[in-house]
Amino acid sequence: MGLEDVVDAVEHVESLLADEETGPVQDSLSWQQTDADVQLGKACAMLGTCRQLRSGTNNYVSIVELSFNAIERSFQFYLVDQTAAESSDFRKHEQVFEDIESRGVFSDTGVPARIDAFRSEHRARIYYDIDRPGRDLAVGMHELAEEVHSYAVEFADAHSRCNCKERHETKS
Repeated sequence: MGLEDVVDAVEHVESLLADEETGPVQDSLSWQQTDADVQLGKACAMLGTCRQLRSGTNNYVSIVELSFNAIERSFQFYLVDQTAAESSDFRKHEQVFEDIESRGVFSDTGVPARIDAFRSEHRARIYYDIDRPGRDLAVGMHELAEEVHSYAVEFADAHSRCNCKERHETKS
């Protein structure tokens, strides 16, 4: 594979986006009509992928990264669903954490700020491979993401729109 192959690959992806020919939407994301439900569906999909990775591989970097993403999507779902915010309002990661913290969704526990502090310090280090996450951190991050997601869904009374439970039951 040479540079021309890379250029061809970039041009292919650019043309798919320019022509809006990105192919069929992922099944689990095909039914959502609202901005909030799209964020919820993305969080559910990321958590589902974490479950698959945990049962089949030791890809701890992906589990940690997807867990961070699922937490942020779960917070964003809540904010878009319960306020006048839109997903496009959250251009910076820290905005989501600051906004969810200010709304008291997690009472006075400081959970969003603590996760944001952890994200700020460790996510980039893991992403750029300064830190190498191990199994226990990957499992812990996934469990944290599952708990945050479940709590946000419960707080928004959105069980009927979350497909995580359906995935758990199908898998069992």
